[in-house]
Amino acid sequence: MAIAPEDALGLDEVAQALDNGWTLPARWYSDPDVAELEYQRIFAHSWTLLCPLARLAATGDHVIGTAGRVPVVVTRDADGQLHGFVNVCRHRAHPVAMADGCRKLLQCRYHGWTYTLDGKLQNAPRMSREMDFDRSDLSLVPVAVDVWRGFVVVNPDVSAPPLRDVHPALEPLAIERNLGFADWKFREHWTYPMEANWKVFVENGVECYHCPTVHTKSFSDAFVTDANVYELVETGGLLCQFTPYNARRANTRWGGQTGDGFRFIYMWPTSFWAQDDQVAFTGMIVPTGVESCEFHADVYAHPEADESFVVDWMEMYDKTFAEDADVVRVQQAGLRSQMIPYGRLLPKSESPIRHFHRLVYDALAADA
Repeated sequence: MAIAPEDALGLDEVAQALDNGWTLPARWYSDPDVAELEYQRIFAHSWTLLCPLARLAATGDHVIGTAGRVPVVVTRDADGQLHGFVNVCRHRAHPVAMADGCRKLLQCRYHGWTYTLDGKLQNAPRMSREMDFDRSDLSLVPVAVDVWRGFVVVNPDVSAPPLRDVHPALEPLAIERNLGFADWKFREHWTYPMEANWKVFVENGVECYHCPTVHTKSFSDAFVTDANVYELVETGGLLCQFTPYNARRANTRWGGQTGDGFRFIYMWPTSFWAQDDQVAFTGMIVPTGVESCEFHADVYAHPEADESFVVDWMEMYDKTFAEDADVVRVQQAGLRSQMIPYGRLLPKSESPIRHFHRLVYDALAADA
């Protein structure tokens, strides 16, 4: 489809609104043309969290996922190298891997086209009967792969700069804030269907202005959410949150904890890492439509954590996510109505949203 011209996006008006403390326009959350632009200008060139490196430990291990709307598969070959591909057979677009697993070859179940772990087409049934059939022209389409602190990230743009070049503050922040849990025990994978545009859920996740009202019996009971204590950090494509445990709740099942508290790093556009001293989780937001997305969380526990505490703490996080899903669902209806063309931010309390909106705006305006 044709790229929407600058006047169709209303970029000048949007820029002025953002400068004056207003949100992105409501229509950007339900307009199919805007969604298409986001796929082309954001997701097609961005690093996305895929999985822990431990799931790609052995030769033949492969993991599937989605980067924006691109189905991907990452493999480990016999030389120990990781390879990333678009998970689409070069024949008629069926996936070459339907699930995570371990195999010597990738084979499309539709017509049996078979690929090596480094993406080369090895065999296509009946190919010898065809003239000018060159297997070397039909390798799987590559995507970029990188690894950070025991986690694999992918980018549909095979020429993308390495993750650390795109987000130079990521590693220093992790060191400074003691964030890292690749060696912790994996517990569960959670999936939450979100009846909202992906941007709505990102906005919800990167601020805690809503925590005292929405998460009274969950996140706000576990951690301090007072504005004078809750720390927000914005740098480049990273939005971070840090806060201590809620000592005032020492008589509840959440209280009495000491240590580094809650630390959270969101990475533009749809990935994040969150951790406290006992439980941690990765987050991946997958757009599934103009007004829908999925949130995937892999939950981990410290290997020496008390089991009953971990169970209670996971229940707290699960309740927090369920509350968020309910909030963004009804919020999307209000955005869809477009009766409030722009929302009014409180920049001192919602600075991460203001920063996020600038990231969205700059990406969509870049080629206008």
